[in-house]
Amino acid sequence: MLSTLEILRPRRLAVLGVGLLGASVLRAAQLRLPGVKLSAWSRSASSRQAVQGIADIFDTPGDAVRGADCIVLAAPVDALPSLLESIYSTLSADAWVTDVGSTKRSVHAAAARVFTKPERFIGSHPMAGSEKGGAEQGHAKLFNGRPCIITTTEKTDLTLVKSATDLWSAFGANIIQMTPETHDEAVAAISHLPHATASALAHLLSKKQARLDLAAGGLRDTTRVAAGDPSLWVPILLENADHLIPLLKELEQSSADLRNLLAKKDAAGIRAYLDGARAFRQRLD
Repeated sequence: MLSTLEILRPRRLAVLGVGLLGASVLRAAQLRLPGVKLSAWSRSASSRQAVQGIADIFDTPGDAVRGADCIVLAAPVDALPSLLESIYSTLSADAWVTDVGSTKRSVHAAAARVFTKPERFIGSHPMAGSEKGGAEQGHAKLFNGRPCIITTTEKTDLTLVKSATDLWSAFGANIIQMTPETHDEAVAAISHLPHATASALAHLLSKKQARLDLAAGGLRDTTRVAAGDPSLWVPILLENADHLIPLLKELEQSSADLRNLLAKKDAAGIRAYLDGARAFRQRLD
């Protein structure tokens, strides 16, 4: 993490959308960037209340970004294009915009359509979410030690790479840079597929007369992320469907492989299958 003395601080930081990530950005900025003015907008009255006293609260996105030189879009990914349009006319000449969305190709494309200077947009994706959403869950240390992916195109202003790196590093994140296309392909495997898998398992068991009173940690661990807010996840899964669908087909084949091993009572094959899965899981620790 960079010392706050080493970074070029924004004068005013505006956050549009105050859920878990938006509230955490505001709280991290309050802690790590003292003296920076904070402003926010959210549709939700409870979210506005959760950050009252941390940021100046505004009734419209355009009012919230007025005078801000750094804007963080923290709304669901399908709301980002309309947010970009709503703030365009009130952005300061030196303002730059980033986001925290889980898909990147669509928001970069929207920025290219909306802005006369699309190089002023740079994508960000802090890999620091939780199935427990809402502004009340936000906290200043959410990004500590977590990867934050910064996405750039050939039009990105290179000075923004430093600005975005400084911002997220000040919040405690570890920076990884890639293109929007590479990002969406990567997170389809390590984020979106696990969510879809957990949801599929939970969906299956919801239709069974399962003895949930007997459930221990295994079921809770494997279905934890299925508790995520569908209003956030439906647009994420749809926007990255082209990468996710082939992975789901491969998962179906992997499940079929295990089913066939069981049908043949192939103990050695089952052992090899489980050994491979165990070795992968140990790499995550």
